[in-house]
Formats: sequence, C-alpha cells, structure tokens
Amino acid sequence: MNNNMKRLMKGAIVFQILTSAIFAKELLEPGRWTQSNKIKLEKLIENNKSKENYVVFDWDYTSIYQDTQENLFRYQIDNLKFKMTPEEFKIAIRKDIPNDNFANGYENANGEKININKIGIDLDKDYVFLYKNYIKNKKMSLKEIKKTEEFKDFRGKLAFLYEAIGGTFSHDIAYPWVLYQFTGMTPQEVQVLAKEANDFGIGNKLGKYTLESSDLLKGKAGKIIYKYKSGLRTQPETANLFHTFENNGIDVFVVSASLEDVVEVFATDPSYGYNLSKDNVYGMRLEMKDGKYTSQYKKNYTQTQTQGKVKIINEFIKPKYNFKGPILVGGDSSGDYNMLTEYKDTQNLLLMKREGKLDSLTKDSRVIIQKRNPQTGIFAVEEK
Repeated sequence: MNNNMKRLMKGAIVFQILTSAIFAKELLEPGRWTQSNKIKLEKLIENNKSKENYVVFDWDYTSIYQDTQENLFRYQIDNLKFKMTPEEFKIAIRKDIPNDNFANGYENANGEKININKIGIDLDKDYVFLYKNYIKNKKMSLKEIKKTEEFKDFRGKLAFLYEAIGGTFSHDIAYPWVLYQFTGMTPQEVQVLAKEANDFGIGNKLGKYTLESSDLLKGKAGKIIYKYKSGLRTQPETANLFHTFENNGIDVFVVSASLEDVVEVFATDPSYGYNLSKDNVYGMRLEMKDGKYTSQYKKNYTQTQTQGKVKIINEFIKPKYNFKGPILVGGDSSGDYNMLTEYKDTQNLLLMKREGKLDSLTKDSRVIIQKRNPQTGIFAVEEK
C-alpha cells in the first residue's frame, strides 16, 4: 500500500470519527429548525435531563399551526353537529354576553351596528327550523338542509357571533362561550367530532374564506359578511421536541385555552405524532349534567388563559416537581405572556412568533424565536 493510499485511509477514518461524534451529540432531528435554535434547545436538554424538570407549552398556534378550537367550531356549524334543544340553544348563545353593540369592524353589510339581542333573535329562528328538519328528526339530508336560506343565515351569523364577541368583549367571555355550543353532548361525542374536524382542517388549505348570511332572511341583524381563517397544520419539529424532552427525563405539559377534551385528542392521538399523556394536558372545562356538557363553566376551576395559565401550573404541575417552575415555556400570544414571564426557573422562552405578537419579549436574553411560513404553516429556516 503506497503512502497516498495510507493518507487517504487515515483521513477517511478521522472523518468518520468526527462525523460520528457530531451526530452522537445531535439530540433533535434537524427538521426546519434554524440552526441556532436547534443548538440552544439541545443545550437546554443536555443541561437539564433526568433532573426532575418539566416544560410547558401552549397548544394553538404554538404546538400546532392555527387554532384547533376555532376550526372545530366552524366545522361543527357547517355540519350541524349540535345536541341542544332550541331552548338550550337560546340560553347558550346569550350566556354572559353584554347587550352593548359590537365594536367597530363588526357591523353588518350595510354598516349598521349589531348586538346580541338582534343577532340572537335571528339565530333562534334559524335554529328552530334546523332542529326540526335535521338536527333532531333528519327530515332532510345534510346536503338538502345546506341549500336552505335558514342554514345559510345560521352559518353566517353564528360563526360571526364568536368573532364579534372576542373582538368586542374580553376573552374570558369569548373562550367559554364557544364551548357552550357543546351543550348536550358527551365528552366522547365531542372528541369524535374534534378528530373529524382536525382531519378536515389538516386536509384543508391554509388561507381565508368568506361566509355570507342569507340575502333573503336578513332579520334584525341584517346581512353578515365576514372572512375566516382555514386549515390546520401539525408541526413535526415540535412533536420531535416533545419526544426528545420526554426521552431525556424532562416532562412535557400543555396548558391551553381550548377545551381540555378537544386538545387531548390532538395531543394524544398517535395519528398526529405528538403522543403526550392525557394527564399532561390542561385546558378549559365545563360543568357536566348526566354525563353531558352544560352551558356553564366549571366551578372552582380557573380559565386556562393569561394569569389563569399560571394558576394551573402552580396548582397542578409545580407541586409534582418540588415547586420548581418550568425550565422552558412555549407560547405565541398575549394569552401566554403571564406563564412566559412568571418563573425565575425558566431558562428559555420558545416564541412561535406571529406578527405583532409578544414583541416586548423578543429582546429577553432567554428567548428562542422560531417563525413559520403563513402560507404553508411550516417552520421558516432563514437566520436573522
């Protein structure tokens, strides 16, 4: 064997050793993480593994792209998946809603102000027709009922009502309100519905679509035209991050402002890849009667948003870890601000950055910022 061949073989061996060393230290799948973010997360894991630590993530727009609860709400409307009687519906859509006119930007197509009294009267009439002809008795097929003016009016006005409530009043009114539409359903029925809606959303393109209420049944509120976001996306990188934390002795918890049973489907069903334990998922809860949801928020259980997320962590999670705070918190919006900034133990803040959200935290030395492409929902890999 000549000297050149010996040098080549020696070089190949050295390269193989170096390559093996590099990949041996690689904890996360590369995916589409920015390289600097991947390095910071791997360092966090290496420094804290197997030390009885935990991390906390928001769900909507953080662990997935877009909002599972809102996607489910519009899927529920579009497929008339309701179990309420007309009287129960009348109560549910008015629950805790002030009588004030909705804010600017939530007028009807003629620019006229709307409130819960006006739109509620219209929805009551629509629901009675839909209940008698499809929801209860199935006198018509879904295809047939969708051609009616009552369905068109109902779909346009109920979807809009959630947006108007959230845009006018506080989230502690809007977030429970959307859950009251499950009144009369069992948790199992809601979870089956959530699975259907998730799969529909994942298969649907990301973008915006317009819903219009009936031209003929204008009622008290008039004609409504409004745009909504479409589609959902899983995030394989986030799922792999969850697995890597767990595989290194760091527990993963989710605290979400969506219904706990709904988030549980997405977070635990193997088809989505996250594979969390349902015991590690916390979300909004409703009172039950005879095994079915009611239009009443769970008594003595805090709403899982803003400061409520901190209360949930302090009451249910911290005691399991000798009252230590999470080593990492992941979030995307003002609803996560409190849990992102509360704990001195938190070593990193993972911001799934959205335009105009949590800008005040971007200069925090602990922050890891990961952006996503709004057209595709996948991670944006460019370094800034």
